[in-house]
Amino acid sequence: MKKIVLYSTTGCPLCQRYKALFDDQGHPYEERNTTDNPKFLQELSSKGIFAVPTVMVDSEYVQGFRPNSVVELLAS
Repeated sequence: MKKIVLYSTTGCPLCQRYKALFDDQGHPYEERNTTDNPKFLQELSSKGIFAVPTVMVDSEYVQGFRPNSVVELLAS
C-alpha cells in the first residue's frame, strides 16, 4: 500500500475535498496541517513547495488540487 500524506491548512476547501476523496476510496492517509504545526510548512518549503494542498504519494508530490494526478499515482 502506498503512503499518502496530505499537507493541508485549516479551513481549506480543497484540502477537505482531498480528504473526502481518500475516505471515499478507502485510502488511509496522514494529514499534516500547516496551520496547527508550522514545521510541516518548513518541510514543504525545503522541497521548493510553497502551496497547500500538496499530496505526497510515496516519494512523489502533487501540488494544488489535481485529483486525477493523485489517483493516477495511487493506481501505478
